[in-house]
Amino acid sequence: MKQVFLSFANQKGGCGKSSMTVLMASYLHYLTRLNVLVVDADYPQYSIYNLRKRDLDLIEKDSYFKRLAYSQLKTQEKTAFPILRSTPENAIGTLKEYLHSSKTIYNVVLFDLPGTVQSNGVLATLAGMDYVFVPLLGDRLVLESSFAFVKTLNDVFVKDEKMRLKHLYLFWNQVDARERNDLYDLYNRIIQQLHFNLLDNKILDTKRFRKEILADKRIVFRSTLFAPSRQFVKSSGLENLFSEIIKIVVR
Repeated sequence: MKQVFLSFANQKGGCGKSSMTVLMASYLHYLTRLNVLVVDADYPQYSIYNLRKRDLDLIEKDSYFKRLAYSQLKTQEKTAFPILRSTPENAIGTLKEYLHSSKTIYNVVLFDLPGTVQSNGVLATLAGMDYVFVPLLGDRLVLESSFAFVKTLNDVFVKDEKMRLKHLYLFWNQVDARERNDLYDLYNRIIQQLHFNLLDNKILDTKRFRKEILADKRIVFRSTLFAPSRQFVKSSGLENLFSEIIKIVVR
């Protein structure tokens, strides 16, 4: 397959872009045959890069997860996916420099960027993606900001044949099962009227998205070293969403 650059992005904070990046990277790398690389350009937070440090610290201290990491390496014959730390304006350059000296072929490269287009280099780096996936929340102010963000990307980059970015997709994240369906039906009609692409699957709201690894219960939610728990990806809707995304990007 052709190497794919993708990003979960939104100009509104709190939509779950970094969490989705980690979850998708781990799902693809550890549960499929695809090789994944992550560029953490979310300066100055570097939440994914720092999560990797916490993961490594855990397997040093916890014998169960140390054995799990060894077993995973032996079974899959695959090391942990690399995480490159960079800045928005240098993200693609950092990647190219790494790939130049790497012998591994990476099928999917995920970029995590700051949640504001005001940061230097964010829009330019998004223009260099193949796919941008925009998480939506069922909140009017968040939606207005998200729609403006998508319209900017579409008008400035997608419609420009010289740009790499050609595909934008929206999806519902953190959907509260108690919310009225007619509210989402209304939002979906607006999305359709705006001619935006909306994924069929959605992610349910669960406090587990705020968790990483529960060491005492041996359960993995968000981790850069292990795949998320099968039960978690099924019950949250992640498995269906990721399967839908894979069908789009893997050609």
